[in-house]
Amino acid sequence: MVLKINGDIVGNDAKEMYKWFKLECTTPGDVQKAFAALPKGDRLQVKINSGGGNVMAGQEIYAMLRNRADVDIEVESMAASAASVIAMAGHSTISPIGMLMIHCVSASWVSGNHQDMEKMAEVLRTHDEALASAYVLKTGRSKEEILQLMNKETWLTAERAVELGFVDEISDEAPVFTNALGMTAVTPEMVEEFRAAKAKEKDAGRRKRKTVKKTLIYTGCERR
Repeated sequence: MVLKINGDIVGNDAKEMYKWFKLECTTPGDVQKAFAALPKGDRLQVKINSGGGNVMAGQEIYAMLRNRADVDIEVESMAASAASVIAMAGHSTISPIGMLMIHCVSASWVSGNHQDMEKMAEVLRTHDEALASAYVLKTGRSKEEILQLMNKETWLTAERAVELGFVDEISDEAPVFTNALGMTAVTPEMVEEFRAAKAKEKDAGRRKRKTVKKTLIYTGCERR
């Protein structure tokens, strides 16, 4: 059975918004559903083609995959950022022209005073340390070396990824490409558009229910 990890890596609560915008994404819930549907004795073929996304969603998916012995991972084209963490969860292969990218965690939509920014920097460094642990476990390299690679935002070819131990071997299968190669991050403007549309739908639903109720009262058909 195949599980495609394409598009942005996002939390379960963002799934509806991505679907509304017709954007591809992968959530921890998608992985849970794949395991629930996995036939007994079968293996889950995880095929990654993602530019990354939400750190915590990526960590959750990594933990779910790493706790299983029936998972095979393949980087079809790109595993970047949070998606590269997921690629560390088990035995892995990479397309001959595939790429892997690791970097430090970033935060978006942040505001506040200098104390807030200093606190956020501390939080980000803690996240970096946590993600570095996944790379250390996979590669056997020191955390200091891994953090240096993350600080530089390191892009790795298939050969280099195998050489450094991030991936186990290069696949001899032809890569499959999808429109998820370019990560399509949801912007604050898109979030506001989605919220406005959902609020409009909710308001329309309330008005419709009021109209129906008035009609029922007028005709004497309302249930008491």
